[in-house]
Amino acid sequence: MTELNPITTLTIHGQEVEAKATFFFDKVAKKFEQEKEDSDGKKVKTPGFNVIYNGILERDTDSIADFWECATAYLGKNAPSRDEIETALFDVIEKKQDTIELLQGALDVLNNSGFFKQKSRQFWSQLNAGVKMVKENDKELTKAGVEYMKDNYKEIMNEEPYSTTQK
Repeated sequence: MTELNPITTLTIHGQEVEAKATFFFDKVAKKFEQEKEDSDGKKVKTPGFNVIYNGILERDTDSIADFWECATAYLGKNAPSRDEIETALFDVIEKKQDTIELLQGALDVLNNSGFFKQKSRQFWSQLNAGVKMVKENDKELTKAGVEYMKDNYKEIMNEEPYSTTQK
């Protein structure tokens, strides 16, 4: 079992910068929205929050940087640049030889902030509801995908994600 030691601050130019989930996070996250066509040719937009959250669960290092870009937006003009964030992340990863504590920190901030606690819960509710909404021949694959995401969360955070039981 992975030890829980979430990193929620980075050292940038000798100063500790705290990750915060605020309105500013959501505004910056809009630039990470994704639009794709579904199997029926309809355009489906995935909100930036979901793209980042999903990327964190998939242990994507770019998503860690995306998270920090959004989580430092509250600093306004004093917010670090993407390059500064990536340099700080590189330093942490080199020191720790792993990204797990950064992943834990991102999920901790998103799951426990007043701004995104409900959005995190909704992410899991939608994921579970997706199994019921797909075509019959896609159900098994979708179920496997949901289980994969739950397993990733459990492995990162040492606990079950919100709303993991289907109703």
